[in-house]
Amino acid sequence: MTDNAIPFYDLYGEAFIRQEPNVAHVEDIATRSRGLGWEIAPHRHNRLSQIIAVFDGQWTVELDDKHHDLLGNWLVLIPAGVVHGFHFASNTQGFVLSLNDSLLTGQGESTANDLSALVWEPQALEFKDARQIERFCSYIKLLKHELTADEVAQNLAVTHLVQLILVTVLRQQRLQAMTLSNASRESSILLKFRALIEQHYMQHLAVRDYAEHLHISISKLNRLCQTLLNDSPKAIIHQRLVIEAKRRLIYTKQSVEEIAEVLGFSDPAYFSRFFKQMVGLTAGAFRQQGNIS
Repeated sequence: MTDNAIPFYDLYGEAFIRQEPNVAHVEDIATRSRGLGWEIAPHRHNRLSQIIAVFDGQWTVELDDKHHDLLGNWLVLIPAGVVHGFHFASNTQGFVLSLNDSLLTGQGESTANDLSALVWEPQALEFKDARQIERFCSYIKLLKHELTADEVAQNLAVTHLVQLILVTVLRQQRLQAMTLSNASRESSILLKFRALIEQHYMQHLAVRDYAEHLHISISKLNRLCQTLLNDSPKAIIHQRLVIEAKRRLIYTKQSVEEIAEVLGFSDPAYFSRFFKQMVGLTAGAFRQQGNIS
Protein backbone atom coordinates (compact mmCIF):
# COMPACT_ATOMS: atom_id res chain seq x y z
CA MET A 1 0.00 0.00 0.00
CA THR A 2 1.49 3.36 -1.01
CA ASP A 3 1.89 6.17 1.48
CA ASN A 4 -0.81 8.25 -0.24
CA ALA A 5 -3.24 5.35 -0.16
CA ILE A 6 -3.01 4.84 3.61
CA PRO A 7 -5.98 6.63 5.16
CA PHE A 8 -5.85 8.86 8.22
CA TYR A 9 -8.52 7.92 10.73
CA ASP A 10 -9.30 9.07 14.23
CA LEU A 11 -10.43 5.81 15.80
CA TYR A 12 -10.21 3.04 13.24
CA GLY A 13 -13.14 3.27 10.81
CA GLU A 14 -14.39 6.65 12.13
CA ALA A 15 -13.60 9.55 9.82
CA PHE A 16 -13.57 12.43 12.30
CA ILE A 17 -11.12 14.10 14.69
CA ARG A 18 -12.11 14.65 18.26
CA GLN A 19 -11.83 18.31 19.26
CA GLU A 20 -12.09 18.04 23.04
CA PRO A 21 -8.87 18.76 24.93
CA ASN A 22 -7.13 15.94 26.80
CA VAL A 23 -9.09 13.31 24.87
CA ALA A 24 -8.57 9.63 25.63
CA HIS A 25 -10.51 6.55 24.59
CA VAL A 26 -10.50 2.98 25.89
CA GLU A 27 -12.15 0.00 24.30
CA ASP A 28 -11.82 -3.77 24.45
CA ILE A 29 -10.06 -5.32 21.48
CA ALA A 30 -13.08 -7.51 20.82
CA THR A 31 -15.42 -4.51 20.52
CA ARG A 32 -13.99 -3.47 17.17
CA SER A 33 -12.06 -6.54 15.99
CA ARG A 34 -14.75 -9.22 16.32
CA GLY A 35 -16.87 -7.64 13.60
CA LEU A 36 -13.83 -7.36 11.31
CA GLY A 37 -12.82 -11.00 11.56
CA TRP A 38 -10.19 -10.11 14.16
CA GLU A 39 -8.17 -8.35 11.48
CA ILE A 40 -7.41 -4.61 11.34
CA ALA A 41 -6.02 -3.49 7.98
CA PRO A 42 -2.96 -1.20 7.87
CA HIS A 43 -3.85 2.40 8.70
CA ARG A 44 -2.57 5.33 10.72
CA HIS A 45 -3.86 8.05 13.02
CA ASN A 46 -3.08 11.70 12.52
CA ARG A 47 -3.37 12.99 16.08
CA LEU A 48 -3.79 9.83 18.13
CA SER A 49 -1.14 7.67 19.72
CA GLN A 50 -2.13 4.22 20.98
CA ILE A 51 -1.18 1.60 23.51
CA ILE A 52 -2.43 -1.89 22.69
CA ALA A 53 -2.38 -4.48 25.47
CA VAL A 54 -3.12 -8.18 24.98
CA PHE A 55 -3.14 -10.71 27.80
CA ASP A 56 -2.48 -14.42 27.39
CA GLY A 57 -3.10 -14.16 23.65
CA GLN A 58 -1.57 -14.61 20.23
CA TRP A 59 -1.46 -11.82 17.68
CA THR A 60 0.48 -10.34 14.80
CA VAL A 61 1.41 -6.66 14.62
CA GLU A 62 2.67 -4.61 11.68
CA LEU A 63 4.44 -1.39 12.72
CA ASP A 64 5.63 0.50 9.63
CA ASP A 65 8.08 -1.96 8.06
CA LYS A 66 8.42 -4.23 11.11
CA HIS A 67 6.48 -7.44 11.81
CA HIS A 68 5.95 -8.86 15.30
CA ASP A 69 4.49 -12.28 16.17
CA LEU A 70 3.51 -12.05 19.82
CA LEU A 71 2.37 -14.68 22.30
CA GLY A 72 1.55 -14.07 25.95
CA ASN A 73 1.21 -10.70 27.67
CA TRP A 74 2.35 -7.72 25.61
CA LEU A 75 2.09 -3.95 25.26
CA VAL A 76 2.54 -2.35 21.85
CA LEU A 77 3.23 1.39 21.51
CA ILE A 78 2.00 3.17 18.37
CA PRO A 79 2.94 6.86 18.04
CA ALA A 80 0.78 9.11 15.87
CA GLY A 81 1.50 8.72 12.17
CA VAL A 82 2.88 5.16 12.39
CA VAL A 83 1.26 2.73 9.94
CA HIS A 84 -0.05 -0.26 11.86
CA GLY A 85 -2.25 -3.30 11.37
CA PHE A 86 -3.22 -6.33 13.45
CA HIS A 87 -4.37 -9.90 13.22
CA PHE A 88 -5.71 -11.23 16.50
CA ALA A 89 -6.58 -14.79 17.46
CA SER A 90 -10.31 -15.22 17.99
CA ASN A 91 -11.63 -13.96 21.33
CA THR A 92 -8.44 -12.08 22.16
CA GLN A 93 -8.59 -10.33 25.54
CA GLY A 94 -7.09 -6.88 25.85
CA PHE A 95 -7.47 -3.12 25.56
CA VAL A 96 -6.85 -0.37 23.04
CA LEU A 97 -5.98 2.95 24.66
CA SER A 98 -6.00 5.95 22.30
CA LEU A 99 -4.46 9.21 23.47
CA ASN A 100 -4.68 12.58 21.77
CA ASP A 101 -1.33 14.32 21.37
CA SER A 102 -2.61 17.18 23.52
CA LEU A 103 -2.93 14.77 26.44
CA LEU A 104 0.57 13.38 25.93
CA THR A 105 2.14 16.83 25.74
CA GLY A 106 -0.01 18.44 28.43
CA GLN A 107 1.46 16.74 31.48
CA GLY A 108 2.44 18.85 34.50
CA GLU A 109 6.06 19.94 34.67
CA SER A 110 7.08 17.61 37.51
CA THR A 111 5.40 14.63 35.86
CA ALA A 112 6.89 15.50 32.51
CA ASN A 113 10.34 15.43 34.09
CA ASP A 114 9.65 12.04 35.62
CA LEU A 115 8.38 10.67 32.29
CA SER A 116 11.08 12.27 30.15
CA ALA A 117 12.88 8.92 29.96
CA LEU A 118 9.86 7.25 28.36
CA VAL A 119 10.73 6.33 24.77
CA TRP A 120 7.64 7.00 22.69
CA GLU A 121 8.44 4.96 19.59
CA PRO A 122 6.83 1.94 17.90
CA GLN A 123 7.79 -1.09 19.95
CA ALA A 124 6.54 -4.24 21.66
CA LEU A 125 7.07 -4.70 25.40
CA GLU A 126 6.47 -7.98 27.20
CA PHE A 127 4.76 -8.11 30.59
CA LYS A 128 6.66 -10.60 32.75
CA ASP A 129 5.33 -9.57 36.15
CA ALA A 130 1.77 -10.54 37.09
CA ARG A 131 1.59 -7.66 39.56
CA GLN A 132 2.36 -5.16 36.81
CA ILE A 133 -0.40 -6.64 34.68
CA GLU A 134 -2.85 -6.38 37.57
CA ARG A 135 -1.97 -2.72 38.21
CA PHE A 136 -2.10 -1.84 34.53
CA CYS A 137 -5.55 -3.39 34.13
CA SER A 138 -6.75 -1.51 37.20
CA TYR A 139 -5.60 1.79 35.73
CA ILE A 140 -7.27 1.02 32.41
CA LYS A 141 -10.57 0.08 34.04
CA LEU A 142 -10.54 3.20 36.21
CA LEU A 143 -9.78 5.33 33.16
CA LYS A 144 -12.60 3.70 31.25
CA HIS A 145 -14.95 4.59 34.11
CA GLU A 146 -13.75 8.21 34.31
CA LEU A 147 -14.26 8.69 30.59
CA THR A 148 -17.92 7.69 30.85
CA ALA A 149 -18.81 9.06 34.31
CA ASP A 150 -20.08 12.55 35.08
CA GLU A 151 -17.88 13.37 38.05
CA VAL A 152 -16.23 16.45 39.50
CA ALA A 153 -12.64 17.04 38.28
CA GLN A 154 -13.02 14.37 35.61
CA ASN A 155 -10.25 15.81 33.42
CA LEU A 156 -7.87 15.80 36.37
CA ALA A 157 -8.66 12.16 37.13
CA VAL A 158 -8.17 11.22 33.47
CA THR A 159 -4.84 13.00 33.34
CA HIS A 160 -3.52 11.28 36.46
CA LEU A 161 -4.67 7.85 35.33
CA VAL A 162 -2.97 8.33 31.98
CA GLN A 163 0.18 9.30 33.87
CA LEU A 164 0.02 6.08 35.86
CA ILE A 165 -0.39 4.10 32.66
CA LEU A 166 2.61 5.86 31.12
CA VAL A 167 4.63 5.15 34.27
CA THR A 168 3.81 1.46 33.76
CA VAL A 169 5.03 1.70 30.17
CA LEU A 170 8.24 3.37 31.34
CA ARG A 171 8.81 0.62 33.90
CA GLN A 172 8.31 -2.05 31.25
CA GLN A 173 10.82 -0.30 29.01
CA ARG A 174 13.35 -0.22 31.83
CA LEU A 175 12.82 -3.88 32.65
CA GLN A 176 13.20 -4.88 29.01
CA ALA A 177 16.34 -2.77 28.65
CA MET A 178 17.81 -4.36 31.76
CA THR A 179 17.00 -7.85 30.47
CA LEU A 180 18.60 -7.14 27.10
CA SER A 181 21.59 -5.54 28.78
CA ASN A 182 22.08 -8.52 31.10
CA ALA A 183 21.77 -10.93 28.17
CA SER A 184 24.33 -8.90 26.24
CA ARG A 185 26.80 -8.93 29.13
CA GLU A 186 26.33 -12.66 29.67
CA SER A 187 26.81 -13.38 25.97
CA SER A 188 29.96 -11.29 26.03
CA ILE A 189 31.34 -13.35 28.91
CA LEU A 190 30.69 -16.59 27.05
CA LEU A 191 32.33 -15.26 23.89
CA LYS A 192 35.41 -14.44 25.95
CA PHE A 193 35.23 -17.92 27.49
CA ARG A 194 35.22 -19.48 24.03
CA ALA A 195 38.21 -17.36 23.00
CA LEU A 196 40.10 -18.44 26.12
CA ILE A 197 39.35 -22.08 25.38
CA GLU A 198 40.83 -21.64 21.90
CA GLN A 199 43.99 -20.24 23.45
CA HIS A 200 44.42 -22.70 26.31
CA TYR A 201 42.52 -25.96 25.71
CA MET A 202 45.76 -27.87 25.08
CA GLN A 203 47.09 -26.68 28.43
CA HIS A 204 44.23 -28.37 30.33
CA LEU A 205 43.45 -25.38 32.52
CA ALA A 206 40.94 -25.99 35.29
CA VAL A 207 37.53 -24.32 35.26
CA ARG A 208 38.69 -22.07 38.11
CA ASP A 209 41.53 -20.82 35.89
CA TYR A 210 39.07 -19.77 33.18
CA ALA A 211 36.86 -18.11 35.78
CA GLU A 212 39.85 -16.13 37.08
CA HIS A 213 40.74 -15.01 33.55
CA LEU A 214 37.13 -13.83 33.11
CA HIS A 215 37.09 -12.15 36.56
CA ILE A 216 33.97 -14.05 37.60
CA SER A 217 33.25 -16.82 40.09
CA ILE A 218 33.23 -20.49 39.17
CA SER A 219 29.55 -20.66 40.12
CA LYS A 220 28.69 -17.79 37.77
CA LEU A 221 30.58 -19.37 34.89
CA ASN A 222 28.80 -22.63 35.57
CA ARG A 223 25.41 -20.88 35.69
CA LEU A 224 25.98 -19.06 32.40
CA CYS A 225 27.07 -22.23 30.64
CA GLN A 226 24.18 -24.27 32.00
CA THR A 227 21.61 -21.56 31.26
CA LEU A 228 22.75 -20.43 27.81
CA LEU A 229 24.65 -23.46 26.50
CA ASN A 230 22.95 -26.32 28.36
CA ASP A 231 26.27 -27.76 29.45
CA SER A 232 28.94 -27.41 32.10
CA PRO A 233 32.16 -25.41 31.55
CA LYS A 234 34.22 -28.57 31.99
CA ALA A 235 32.22 -30.43 29.36
CA ILE A 236 32.58 -27.51 26.90
CA ILE A 237 36.36 -27.47 27.41
CA HIS A 238 36.48 -31.24 26.85
CA GLN A 239 34.39 -30.89 23.69
CA ARG A 240 37.05 -28.63 22.21
CA LEU A 241 39.72 -31.22 22.95
CA VAL A 242 37.62 -33.92 21.31
CA ILE A 243 37.03 -31.82 18.18
CA GLU A 244 40.77 -31.32 17.76
CA ALA A 245 41.46 -35.00 18.38
CA LYS A 246 38.90 -35.97 15.72
CA ARG A 247 40.40 -33.55 13.20
CA ARG A 248 43.86 -34.98 13.69
CA LEU A 249 42.62 -38.58 13.54
CA ILE A 250 40.88 -37.89 10.22
CA TYR A 251 43.15 -35.40 8.49
CA THR A 252 46.66 -36.31 9.71
CA LYS A 253 48.77 -39.45 9.91
CA GLN A 254 49.80 -38.76 13.47
CA SER A 255 49.63 -41.77 15.75
CA VAL A 256 47.26 -41.83 18.70
CA GLU A 257 50.25 -41.36 20.98
CA GLU A 258 51.45 -38.31 19.01
CA ILE A 259 47.98 -36.77 19.06
CA ALA A 260 47.76 -37.32 22.81
CA GLU A 261 51.08 -35.53 23.29
CA VAL A 262 50.09 -32.57 21.03
CA LEU A 263 46.82 -32.19 22.97
CA GLY A 264 48.64 -32.02 26.28
CA PHE A 265 47.98 -35.54 27.59
CA SER A 266 51.11 -36.83 29.35
CA ASP A 267 49.66 -40.36 29.41
CA PRO A 268 48.46 -41.79 26.05
CA ALA A 269 46.43 -44.41 27.88
CA TYR A 270 44.52 -41.69 29.72
CA PHE A 271 43.88 -39.90 26.40
CA SER A 272 42.51 -43.15 24.96
CA ARG A 273 40.14 -43.58 27.91
CA PHE A 274 39.11 -39.93 27.70
CA PHE A 275 38.38 -40.16 23.97
CA LYS A 276 36.35 -43.36 24.28
CA GLN A 277 34.34 -41.93 27.17
CA MET A 278 33.54 -38.76 25.17
CA VAL A 279 32.93 -40.32 21.75
CA GLY A 280 31.86 -43.88 22.51
CA LEU A 281 34.59 -45.31 20.28
CA THR A 282 38.31 -45.83 20.64
CA ALA A 283 40.50 -43.39 18.72
CA GLY A 284 41.58 -46.18 16.38
CA ALA A 285 37.99 -47.25 15.66
CA PHE A 286 37.00 -43.66 14.99
CA ARG A 287 39.90 -43.22 12.56
CA GLN A 288 38.86 -46.34 10.67
CA GLN A 289 35.30 -45.08 10.33
CA GLY A 290 36.55 -41.76 8.98
CA ASN A 291 33.58 -40.09 10.63
CA ILE A 292 33.85 -36.80 12.48
CA SER A 293 30.17 -36.58 13.49
